[in-house]
Amino acid sequence: MAKVQQDPAAVPGLEIIDLVVVGSGGVGKSCMTVRFLKDEFTNEYDPTIEENYRKTITVDGVQCQVNIVDTAGQQEYTMLRDQHLQSGTGFLLVFALNDRGSFEEVKELRERVLKVKDSKRVPMIIVGNKCDIPPEQREVELSAVQTYCHGLKVPFLETSAKTNINVNETFHELVRECRKKKPEASKEKAAAPAKGAKKEKKSGCAIL
Repeated sequence: MAKVQQDPAAVPGLEIIDLVVVGSGGVGKSCMTVRFLKDEFTNEYDPTIEENYRKTITVDGVQCQVNIVDTAGQQEYTMLRDQHLQSGTGFLLVFALNDRGSFEEVKELRERVLKVKDSKRVPMIIVGNKCDIPPEQREVELSAVQTYCHGLKVPFLETSAKTNINVNETFHELVRECRKKKPEASKEKAAAPAKGAKKEKKSGCAIL
């Protein structure tokens, strides 16, 4: 897989969002990432252990820096992947439309993300890659994915890294999901009592 040079250091004060790309091996995670960063595509399959990238983009008129971790799909790197799940802000859960097993793994990965993050709601997008394949090669029905994602209220997009369909849109939509979560986190933080704060004693009166 071609190496992608990172952007120069971000401008101080720029919004920073950490994105993690996960999924089975061979579903096109790295191809999607390289397409997004460099608008290039390669047919060569080189299993990724871990790649880290950075890019400054503008979403809905607001500039931000996305730090992208392209994780390994192989089972032997599960521990390394979980470390990134813990530190990530938003997640791209990628499966291949010609591989039913990869869709089932995405379901497991979603549960893993929620468990590692210890949260019921985490910014994520489910992505069905390789939508350019002939219809007869599809193993995952669109209706089945839509029903699954609708029930969870998780956005779903079909993409093609090869023909550049919905790749930029996918990363931009994940940034939007991350931004939606930020106000919620701020409210939770404000509502939580400060560490070491003393509880007020309730005054009461007794009627004799």
